[in-house]
Amino acid sequence: MTIRTLVLGTAIGLMAMPAFAENFRMQTFLGATAATTTAFEDMAAELAETTGGEVEIQVFPAGSVVGATDTMDAIRNGLLDGQYTGPTFFAGLDPAFAVFGDTLSAYPDVETRARWFSEGGGLELGRALYADYGMHLICIVHWPGEEIPSTVPIRSVADFEGITIRAPGGLPSDLLTRAGAQLVNLSPGDAITALETGVLDASDLANVGLNMAFGMYQNAPYSIRAGHSMPVTEMSVSMEKWEALSPENQAAFTAACEGLSATLETVLAEQEEAAIAAARDDLGVEFIAFSDEDAATFRAMLQEVWDDWGSRNDRAAQIVESHRAFLAELGIM
Repeated sequence: MTIRTLVLGTAIGLMAMPAFAENFRMQTFLGATAATTTAFEDMAAELAETTGGEVEIQVFPAGSVVGATDTMDAIRNGLLDGQYTGPTFFAGLDPAFAVFGDTLSAYPDVETRARWFSEGGGLELGRALYADYGMHLICIVHWPGEEIPSTVPIRSVADFEGITIRAPGGLPSDLLTRAGAQLVNLSPGDAITALETGVLDASDLANVGLNMAFGMYQNAPYSIRAGHSMPVTEMSVSMEKWEALSPENQAAFTAACEGLSATLETVLAEQEEAAIAAARDDLGVEFIAFSDEDAATFRAMLQEVWDDWGSRNDRAAQIVESHRAFLAELGIM
């Protein structure tokens, strides 16, 4: 190889490289094989292609860098640049993350709740909250409503009275306590054993797909759609890293995030349908959905939860009042 050939090859290689590349190290809230993580990896690859390599995302599964509640600290300290996670993980940092991160029984379904973000000012309120912590909230990512595996039938709000249930804390636990449930904080693995031995009557964990994956229905022949929890998931990054991107690449990143949400709305719905069929057909699980009357009862209880948490700081109060105004506008409350 001549010097001229080497120089020419190097020049061509340099021309092919992006003029400016920004790498984002981002941790997810689920494991490496979860549909959310693999979809995020696909999104990262597509974003790199769309931006000509100017925006690269290195995806880390849950727990591979820090714990789920520590990602925001890791971003502030430079260990990570962003996260795909749930705001409720940071409820201990700021009560506004709690009320932003789970709308409980407020909305009849996630599709209606999504309108609060797009039409009711929810996304703007979230961005203001995240900016307080040096973060940019890129978009809200679709996540389905949750169900409760139970060893006993729970057909109404009144049936929660005296039920022993695994719950991780936060707003859903507050609501269930007000309904008369007795709460126990256990890991998902320990909750499975507790359901088998009768220590627990029920367990608050996730949607049917994840409940099935964890083995929750092996000893719980009932699945309760009570509207007790409707958590939010999001994608956010360091404000400093975000502002280093060109407006074009910011728009591409936002579009990619919104595309991920649309993809997961389809993928997770298909997984949920398959999980429900397997639980019903293979395990004999009975699926119980609360009536409109019980949904209204839970929504009334939610007002007390919101009064409490919304009084804790101005951001939390703004989020609560925004929800109430939008629900009134929709004629739901």
